[in-house]
Amino acid sequence: MAIETDIYTPRTLGKLVRRLPPVRTFLLDTFFRNRKTFATKSIEVDFKKGGRALAPFVHPKVGGRTVPNKGYQTKSYTPVLIAPNKITTVDDLLERSAGENPYSGKKPADRAVEKLAEDLRELKEMIVRREEWMAATAIFTGKIPIIGEGLNEEIDFEFTNEEKIVTDGLKWSADTADPLADLERWHEQVQKNGFVNCNICVMAADVAKAFVRNAKVKDVLDIRAYDLAVIKPRQLPNGLTYIGTINKLGLDIYQYNEWYLDDWTNPAAPEEKPLVPDGALALLSTEAEYSLYYGAITMIPEEGKGFVTVEGNAVPQTWVERRPDRRFLQINSKPLPVPHEVNSWFVAHVL
Repeated sequence: MAIETDIYTPRTLGKLVRRLPPVRTFLLDTFFRNRKTFATKSIEVDFKKGGRALAPFVHPKVGGRTVPNKGYQTKSYTPVLIAPNKITTVDDLLERSAGENPYSGKKPADRAVEKLAEDLRELKEMIVRREEWMAATAIFTGKIPIIGEGLNEEIDFEFTNEEKIVTDGLKWSADTADPLADLERWHEQVQKNGFVNCNICVMAADVAKAFVRNAKVKDVLDIRAYDLAVIKPRQLPNGLTYIGTINKLGLDIYQYNEWYLDDWTNPAAPEEKPLVPDGALALLSTEAEYSLYYGAITMIPEEGKGFVTVEGNAVPQTWVERRPDRRFLQINSKPLPVPHEVNSWFVAHVL
């Protein structure tokens, strides 16, 4: 009996992709909430840099004075294709899968449905992890490196709000350091240059540990200074640990624990690395404008048909190859995280 193949239609695949559970996406969910798909290969992006010019005084007999238009710059980007795929062979459908009851009596068609769902989940999770990595890299470096087979490029957002503490006595691991003063100084710098109030601080694990152990932080957290700051670490979903709040700044502090597999720096020895680089922190504002854009996907959806351009954030595709018989399942995506207001956050390396 032939195996039913209507589960592989583009409509069915699309529905399954949308119903898959998400992975850890704190940065995407908190800051890059504006999602938009495009029907074009390239995307026009506006970057904003404001000013504090005052309205001019004019003499009543002179009239108004024209002020120049400024404040944004438009750049064009072509998002790079992300397209992981999985293969289903005859053996995958005829043999018992891992964890399957040997006496379950499952038919190949049943295993085909289960493998399709599992493959879609795995492929979608890989893409979402890449999106979260792109968002983290854009925030903590101001750039997104595009490294892959035949690719070695870089998207540069011209981010400059960054500081690296190099004096040993000022590093947060030192007893003489003053993390609260540093945070207040950086907070004011973003107010001055980025025109927003940072209300979230994201720390690496080693930075959070140094922060809560710092003597001056402990002094402020004395019960008599409860109105200034509260440090009360607790575990939250999505890989977060809430550290506390600096009430004076309206700044909530979090430790974000999520990792990715770096298999391009040294392909011979892939290494798991934290999304938030060791020794780093970022002050960000949920008031600032961040976007996650998706470029259009051009593909041949089915055998015997021509090329079509599809607008979407995750476009499934499937095809069959013979000798040996194999079915390929692929999800295509062209994501581009965009921080429009490049002065609206601050990154510091404190250890």
